[in-house]
Amino acid sequence: MNIKRFENSIFGSNTYVVDDGMNAIVIDMGDLEPVCNYIAEHSLHVKALLITHTHYDHIYGVEGFMKHFPYVPVYTSANGKAAFNNSAWNFSRYHNDPITIDSDLINVLSDGDKVKFSENLNLSVISTPGHDWSCLSYRLDCNLFTGDSFIPGIKVVASFPKSNKELAKTWYSKLEAMSASLDIFPGHGISSLGTGNNINA
Repeated sequence: MNIKRFENSIFGSNTYVVDDGMNAIVIDMGDLEPVCNYIAEHSLHVKALLITHTHYDHIYGVEGFMKHFPYVPVYTSANGKAAFNNSAWNFSRYHNDPITIDSDLINVLSDGDKVKFSENLNLSVISTPGHDWSCLSYRLDCNLFTGDSFIPGIKVVASFPKSNKELAKTWYSKLEAMSASLDIFPGHGISSLGTGNNINA
């Protein structure tokens, strides 16, 4: 499995492209051009865009992505789907870039869901609300993509209107415990690696 991290221009959020050499999934979507260039250069077939949470710095490239890949499904939580269509909840209106997306391509994932995108890209969903009510984490084999629910060594910000401080603490602790045996790919900053993969992150 190959994992490529892109550091975005807004707040240094991360976008990841995960591939098995042929098929790929994208996790969060910021700066579109470098991601599209990477996908084209490696002749990857994009199967899905997964959103860890619907704060602006993790979704501002989604509309462009959906235009570039018009048949690729986007996955988020039920609260995330609601926030995609509310520029106050996703904070985009405060960046003078209002995002309101209401599309049949936006699919809802829930805690415990499992999705198979290819023979080698099998995903498990963990609902990790706290930082935001829309937060999901995604596990692929020994890799865990935590968004902003767990950034190693950094306290979770839980002061937003849709935050929950107690849940944020709970999930930080649970994800921190999981990091002992899993490679962590957070929403900001570099990855926390422990088990070893073919990684460029």
